[in-house]
Amino acid sequence: MKVLILAGSPRKGGNTDILADEAARGARESGAQVEKVYLDDFRIRPIGEVGDVIGQRVDTRADDDFLAVFGRFTEADAVIFATPVYWQGVSAQTKCFIDRLSAYIKKPGYRIGGKAFAVITTFGAPDQGKWVTESIKPAVKFLGGTYAGDLAVCVTKKGEVRANAGAMKAAYELGRKLAGGTAGK
Repeated sequence: MKVLILAGSPRKGGNTDILADEAARGARESGAQVEKVYLDDFRIRPIGEVGDVIGQRVDTRADDDFLAVFGRFTEADAVIFATPVYWQGVSAQTKCFIDRLSAYIKKPGYRIGGKAFAVITTFGAPDQGKWVTESIKPAVKFLGGTYAGDLAVCVTKKGEVRANAGAMKAAYELGRKLAGGTAGK
């Protein structure tokens, strides 16, 4: 089992990153191989003009770093989108990656469907987590994946989520679930 964490925050060591690490620990302890990729470390441009027919789209910006991350995505059995809420949605880094998937979704030879997906998100005001979770759920369905769950935590100061035992445990359990350690329980 391979679990890929796509860390969409430009803030390493922040609350989203801390929860992603705890999910990674849960997945590893359930026997999964885990890789975390910081999307901000790569030059992934927004999607360019694409055709109207999904299976015939061409990624006109394939000269950036998208394909390096996409290769890891295709190899994964499960993917965690870890992104804070940025202006009522996912971070730009995460959005660019998700948008670029549309140029490859119906092309033969790419393993996109059949994956389990989860979301970890943090935000600064109550009830903002749905801005991320509710936008990723339809993307997962479109990709032919299974939405395995999410964790949305309201925190405001960098690192403060470490003191939230419930959130840390939930992140760990989400990682275990994705790795098959608690599936169906």
